Amino acid sequence: MTRRPVPGGDAGGPLVALCIGHRCAALRRLAGTADGVDQVAEAVRHTTGAVLVTAGCVGACDRAAVAGLAWREPGTGRPGPAVWLTEVQTPERTAGLVAWVSAGGPGVTGTSAGLPECLRTVVAGVGPAPRLS
Repeated sequence: MTRRPVPGGDAGGPLVALCIGHRCAALRRLAGTADGVDQVAEAVRHTTGAVLVTAGCVGACDRAAVAGLAWREPGTGRPGPAVWLTEVQTPERTAGLVAWVSAGGPGVTGTSAGLPECLRTVVAGVGPAPRLS
C-alpha cells in the first residue's frame, strides 16, 4: 500500500536506515544480495513519503546486516520508535524488507505490525529512531 501525499504538506512515511559498512556489504555479497541496498532504495523511491538513510557503520557488526524502520510524522517529519532488524542480507529477508517498506513499514504505531513472516525472527528490538543530522 503506497501512501498518498497530503495536499500542501508532508504525508509522513517510513524512514529506512541501512548499514552499508564493510561487514554488512560483504555479508550481502556473500549471500548473493549485493544489490540489496539498491532494491530497498527502489522501494523507497516508489513509496510516498519514504526516506532512506545509509550509514557507513551502525556499530552492530555482530548482528550481520542491520536495518531500522521508523514512521516519520506527517508535517514535522519526526521519526517515532524504530523496529531494528538483523541479518537482512539473505535474499528472502531482503525481499521481505522491500515488501515491508513498500507497504509503509511500521506505520504510525511504530510496531512490527505487518512485518513479513521472514523478518519476525530477526527483530532485534524497538528503540530510538536513527538520528538525522
